[in-house]
Amino acid sequence: MNRIQAMISERNDDYLDLLNYAIQLDDVQWQEEILESMRKLNASEETKQEWATTEDLWRQFDRINSRLTEIYYSIRASKDDADKQRLLEQMWELKMQRIDVSRQIKSETSNIEC
Repeated sequence: MNRIQAMISERNDDYLDLLNYAIQLDDVQWQEEILESMRKLNASEETKQEWATTEDLWRQFDRINSRLTEIYYSIRASKDDADKQRLLEQMWELKMQRIDVSRQIKSETSNIEC
């Protein structure tokens, strides 16, 4: 299961927990509101697009991490100080990109969960 599917599953689980509690309270109106919210969230084209955007961001995050790992091993293998310095600069730039992507992911997921 990918991250987005896991997040959708967790969100739906939370709604189902609320639904179960509404059933225990015998609050029919609240039950209907929860079910309607779930239908809207799971069927909305806008929500699907937001999830797709978030999934793309996670893929970008994974690519950055893979590249960071490659650079790390290149640094360890390199004997040339100038080459190591160049690789460290690349690593720094990728770390900054990763921070930016992380912020975007956080922003997107907070928008989706609301």
